[in-house]
Parts: sequence; C-alpha cells; structure tokens
Amino acid sequence: MAVLELCHVSYEYKKDQKILDDLQEMFERGKIYVILGPSGCGKTTALSLLGGLDVPKQGAVLFEGEDIQKKGLEYHRRSNISFVFQNYNLIDYMTPEENVKLTTRKDAILFLEKVGLTREECRRNVQMLSGGQQQRVAIARALASDNPVILADEPTGNLDEDTAMEIMALFREAAKAYQKCVIIVSHSGEVAKQADTVLVLRQGKLKREN
Repeated sequence: MAVLELCHVSYEYKKDQKILDDLQEMFERGKIYVILGPSGCGKTTALSLLGGLDVPKQGAVLFEGEDIQKKGLEYHRRSNISFVFQNYNLIDYMTPEENVKLTTRKDAILFLEKVGLTREECRRNVQMLSGGQQQRVAIARALASDNPVILADEPTGNLDEDTAMEIMALFREAAKAYQKCVIIVSHSGEVAKQADTVLVLRQGKLKREN
C-alpha cells in the first residue's frame, strides 16, 4: 500500500495556466524517489503539495489512503512529514544539537556526526556554520525524526560530490533500514542514479523513467 499518493492533482498560479496537470503517482515506504525536471517546471510545488504546505486546485493528496485535508494539513506536516528545505529552515538562535532535538528524543549528536559534523560544531550557534554545514543539520533533523516520509528539495545542492553521495547513502539507509519513504527534488543526474524510481516533471506532467 502506498504511504503517499498524488490522486489526479492539478495546480495553477493563474487561471488556465496549469503548472501541474492531473498528476497521479504512488509512493511507498522503503524506497527513494527522485523528481527531475527543468527549473520552473513545478518540482518544488509538487513537493509542497505532498507535504501539506499548499492545497491542490483539483484532486487530492492521500496519506495511507486518506485525504490529508481530513485530519488537517498541520497534523500531516507534524505527524507524517520531515522536510529538508533549500533554505534549511533551522531555528537560528539554537545549536545544531538543539535543532535536531526538536524532532526526536534520540541522540541528536549521533545523527549530526553521521552527516559529518564534529561534536564542537554540534554545539555552536547554527549561524556560525557554513551553508553546507547548515544543510547537513537540516538533513540530520529529517533523518532523526520518526515521521515516515522525508521530502527533500535539492538536499545536496550546497555539498561537494563526495559528501553528496555520502548523504544519499544516509537517505538510502533511512529508506531501507527504517522503511521511510524518501522523495527528493534534484537537478543532479548523480543523485538520480541512487533512486529506486526516477520521475520526470515536464510540461505539467509527471512520468516515470524507471
């Protein structure tokens, strides 16, 4: 059974200018999905709809077969989804350790070390970290959460290639070992190679490549 589903979802910014047109796709636990497509094609919008940050103009987003609007979008975001945003969305007056502790009772340092931060860096204010380090904190926060779905918008965009592949290995561990559903928006062909399923969004339509 799909954990998350786009059911005839369409979205438009202006009337008769659909950016997403009748999207139908099912996402399962234990798998990594990568959504590719040119800039401005609606990839981030699709991710926002899946995460309950926005509402389709037509159709519905389902979580375990139920429209996410039934229990409310706030409930969906809080209970089902872990986000990795391009702009990190960290609490800027906190340390990395404190940011990760917002999502878990587990050992936050363990997850931060997994993404390459030192114990000293874990206890600095996040504003003292580089952009790449802040992105790692955002990824650690998502990995530490018990929520079953990770939605990641260009999670490796600020990282060098070697680190990006290390991060993808962590996403794969999250999918395979912890049965999370990982959905990633990316421009990277190398990231796409790590996916179980590659989806291409073009001219409002979402199609599977494999």
